[in-house]
Amino acid sequence: MSNSSPLVTIGIPAYNAGPWIVPAIESVLGQTWPNKEVLVLDDGSSDGTVQRIAAFGDRLRLLQARTGRSSLARELLLEASSGEWIQWLDHDDYLLPEKIATQMAEAGRLAEADILFSPYLLERWSHGSVASRELQPLDDPRDLPRTWLSSQFPQNGALLWRRDKLLALGGWKDLPVDYYDDYQIYWRAIRAGLRFRYTPTPGAVYRVCHEESLTSSNIPEALRWRARMVQEAARELQPLGKWTRPRRQAAQAEYARILRVLDRLAPEFVEPLFLEARSTDLWSEEALAEAAEPHVRWLVRLLGFRRACRVRRLVRSCGQSLRSARKRAFGPHASAGSR
Repeated sequence: MSNSSPLVTIGIPAYNAGPWIVPAIESVLGQTWPNKEVLVLDDGSSDGTVQRIAAFGDRLRLLQARTGRSSLARELLLEASSGEWIQWLDHDDYLLPEKIATQMAEAGRLAEADILFSPYLLERWSHGSVASRELQPLDDPRDLPRTWLSSQFPQNGALLWRRDKLLALGGWKDLPVDYYDDYQIYWRAIRAGLRFRYTPTPGAVYRVCHEESLTSSNIPEALRWRARMVQEAARELQPLGKWTRPRRQAAQAEYARILRVLDRLAPEFVEPLFLEARSTDLWSEEALAEAAEPHVRWLVRLLGFRRACRVRRLVRSCGQSLRSARKRAFGPHASAGSR
């Protein structure tokens, strides 16, 4: 193995990936980095994904399992890998051709790094085509806890991991849930003191295109889990004297975002999180006002978040009652208006 060109394993977990798996695989096979192996794990797909993967022949190695969990699929890929470095890619995302080569070049002395991380590109799709592609920057990549607390850490595809360091962390096998599984691993790496190296050129493209992820399809539970992660991080940082003002502000803004979404989707979760926020220095009326939708921000500033939430729920309840009364009085098409 050449020290100047270490072997990189590119691991793709796939489940009912449909046609998206083809451009994902093509993007890794097209990497200009010369020393690579490609592993793709089909996790019991039923839509022809395995046939699409197999069509690439010996250009990759096909693994098959039925784990039912993305974290366990990644663990199997990690254990089967041979590379000194690991590149992850979700089945509906893709890499730009120079991604790995550029990241390696920008890292400088690889012997002094355990994890390389870069900004990424967020690609939104609408009606079968790309609607936008935006750079997702990092405010301060030198402050790893702040970046983690503010949810600015890049998604899986934007990182390169030193394989032995990831294995030493326990890999992906011991995660209690798959919600924010990448962030669970990132925090383990930060706590363990792994050497992160920021490389500024984006090379991974994260698609929002066709189907809900585990996190987005179970938003209330996922956000409750994320809130718990932020709470635990705050409790760790505070007694160590590492609860700096920028980190506290980042955590409060993240917590405010969580509460705003939960108030709309699952308001019963808000009060318990409010009480927990008070005990961990995560409550900030200013952050909650900034996180509110622009048309109700004034209400949050005037009444405070909890009272503003009660008013909004009352308004929503009255609106629902009015719509129900109209339907009873005029039939199911009463709200459609006249033609």
